[in-house]
Amino acid sequence: MDNPDFYLASSEGYHLEEPRSCKRIKRVRSDNRDDLLLVRVEPPLIGQIYGLGGSDIDTLLVATRHKGDSLFPAKEWPVFVHVARLFIENPEEREQIHDNEFESIGWAELYATEEAARAKEM
Repeated sequence: MDNPDFYLASSEGYHLEEPRSCKRIKRVRSDNRDDLLLVRVEPPLIGQIYGLGGSDIDTLLVATRHKGDSLFPAKEWPVFVHVARLFIENPEEREQIHDNEFESIGWAELYATEEAARAKEM
């Protein structure tokens, strides 16, 4: 991925330990929040873990975990986030994604640099 906006990695596990490059797609809202961010990740998540066979996951939904944190813009790194996979096609064409159209797959952190993501620098 050329010029990633940030990196996603998890110190909690969830098959998200290795850093992934992220590119912002757009801000969207859900039924309960208006601060969700669609991101494209590289490398993609292995879909088989989530029952998707050979279909890997390259688009995720992230939302801040802690009150007062923001992705618009991120003021401090790392940003602690919920990570969700989507059940819908072409989410970038939507302004709202309903709660039944995604599921949480874990907690992670967003880091400004790949080096920080690899070191899990808090």
